[in-house]
Amino acid sequence: MQMQSVQTPQSNARLADGATSPGDARYLEVSMVRKSFHGVTVMEGMNFHMARGELVSLLGPSGCGKTTLLRVIAGLMSADSGDMVLGPRNITRVPAHKRNISVVFQNYALFPHLTVAENVAFGLKARGDTAGMPTRVAEALALVRMNAFADKAVTGLSGGQQQRVAVARALVVQPDLLLLDEPFSALDRKLRETMQVELKSLLRDRGITAIFVTHDQEEALGVSDRIAVMNGGKIEQFADPSTLYARPKTPFVMDFVGLSLRLSGRVIEHRAASSVIETAQGQIVAPVELPVGSMAVVGVRPELVSAVATSEDAAGTGRNRIQPVLEDAMVLGSKTILHGRAGEGDRVICELSGIRSGFVRGQTVTLDWAVEDTLAYEVAG
Repeated sequence: MQMQSVQTPQSNARLADGATSPGDARYLEVSMVRKSFHGVTVMEGMNFHMARGELVSLLGPSGCGKTTLLRVIAGLMSADSGDMVLGPRNITRVPAHKRNISVVFQNYALFPHLTVAENVAFGLKARGDTAGMPTRVAEALALVRMNAFADKAVTGLSGGQQQRVAVARALVVQPDLLLLDEPFSALDRKLRETMQVELKSLLRDRGITAIFVTHDQEEALGVSDRIAVMNGGKIEQFADPSTLYARPKTPFVMDFVGLSLRLSGRVIEHRAASSVIETAQGQIVAPVELPVGSMAVVGVRPELVSAVATSEDAAGTGRNRIQPVLEDAMVLGSKTILHGRAGEGDRVICELSGIRSGFVRGQTVTLDWAVEDTLAYEVAG
């Protein structure tokens, strides 16, 4: 994607009605950024832009380059090449302390010898921006509901409380951009989910532009306006959560963002703008034209798969149908998950709503889904 430069300097303040001015659609632009360590490229051709007030997640497995990208944007390490523009400024060669970007680190990086209020005030003191500091610190602590702990030592706080202090310290300096590097990874599941909701609400209310690094797909789907799915130092897809889940562009995105029934095979023919793919579970029709003879991967989200009583051929019904042997049936309260036996690299899964009985291991089940819900991708043979 070719990036364009910001044409009009913009104020840091959001408009009163919450809308953004025209130039804000490209508030942060990252263009052709590359980074290597000891001759090994860990990130290249990095191109994306985000709007003022937008919350974007960088999602991907360990080693995909998401934290490296975050640190390059923050100025904590330099890019080998490329450009970054934030608002009216090209920040590519601007020192970290002059970028007005705040970072919330995975370990929060709080100072154990300082009180909660002193930790929050640290950034203001470092900048020499001490006018009205007690009031500003109190306001920042009030935003994260920690003002009652102002005089407490941070060492006596819980993980969730320390996370709130770290966010308050990041916000008190009124950053142009907030970066969060897996800030919930040290919290238990229930607290993590609570903090996700609270942080998203806080950022929305304040109109703060933020980038959130995570390897947790549910976390990314829950907090983000858009998600950049990264793999091997590149962005494979950058889209809103609904689009990523419903229409992943690559097999990697399909597998990384949510579960899916997944079968591999070979394209054997075309039918009316569709491809017929021969798999170990039989023929699957996909609503996309792939080269005949090519290897392919097909998939479908498990909640779109049904378990049906009939074993008749689904040809001409607009549905795909397979008959796997049941490996396991997991009752998870609000849903029942069926796992079918599958070959290496394949996955047979069906998600049924509610508690379903009568499924036993070794049973042959009939699963079907709409052809239009089938995802398909050409892959290397």
